[in-house]
Amino acid sequence: MSNFRVASRYAKSLIDLSIEQNILDVVCGDIKLLNNTIQQNESLENLLKSPVIKGDKKMAIITQIFDKSFNKLTMSFVLIITRKHREIILATICEAFIAQYNDINKIATATVKTAVEASAEIKAEIQNFLQQQSGKSVELKMLVDSSLIGGVMIQMEDRLYDASISGKLREAKKQLLNTYISK
Repeated sequence: MSNFRVASRYAKSLIDLSIEQNILDVVCGDIKLLNNTIQQNESLENLLKSPVIKGDKKMAIITQIFDKSFNKLTMSFVLIITRKHREIILATICEAFIAQYNDINKIATATVKTAVEASAEIKAEIQNFLQQQSGKSVELKMLVDSSLIGGVMIQMEDRLYDASISGKLREAKKQLLNTYISK
């Protein structure tokens, strides 16, 4: 069974328990914190993936880091995952949990690339546009990509909106090449 399927099942179990105990938002905050910590801390990621370090040592370190800030359910869940030697896929479990949480709460995430840093007004305008188009609440992940030259590129779910200058230049080049080849 693939790691993503296993991670999705663990995430679903945690979501069900969180809903049952009426603490879904609290647990989601914990999981987002855990996911960000793993992504930003290479030594923690290496610790979780290391086959050399024993499980009880990993549990002690995880407890020391997160025990004071996590809800009891989240902490118990993470320790159970570690006890079952599934800590290798803990980041994947976090991502699956966040995706399922977003589905339940009709939240979409959009990656917005601009050539320069976008102002707060432009971010709000993009967010309002995407919320009207999708009918969902939209969280923006802003990135700066100078290769766009200007304009904006938005990736949301399975859609890509390319209103960048580099995208327009690529289209123009493609059309010119097609015209030249066909004659």
